Amino acid sequence: MIGHWLAHVLGLDNAAGAWASFWSGIGSDLISGTPLAGVAITLLRHHNCHFQWCFRVGRYPVEIDGTVWTVCAKHHPTGPPTHAATSTGGAT
Repeated sequence: MIGHWLAHVLGLDNAAGAWASFWSGIGSDLISGTPLAGVAITLLRHHNCHFQWCFRVGRYPVEIDGTVWTVCAKHHPTGPPTHAATSTGGAT
């Protein structure tokens, strides 16, 4: 009984056609979730540390040879900036 109900909820049974139930059931969630995952990955890549293979959130801008890089506290060239340095803009 539960197997039939689960199959119907997931759209795996043949209620209205071979693929109609799938796209009305779990298939629509898969399609709508893909763009959301893409947005989440883009935001993560935009805000993470620019050091290679570092997935921490980059909060501190550092200018190197005219290019501004965003790094985390671990990869900041002078060590983790203090609150006073970041509030006055002296973190670079």
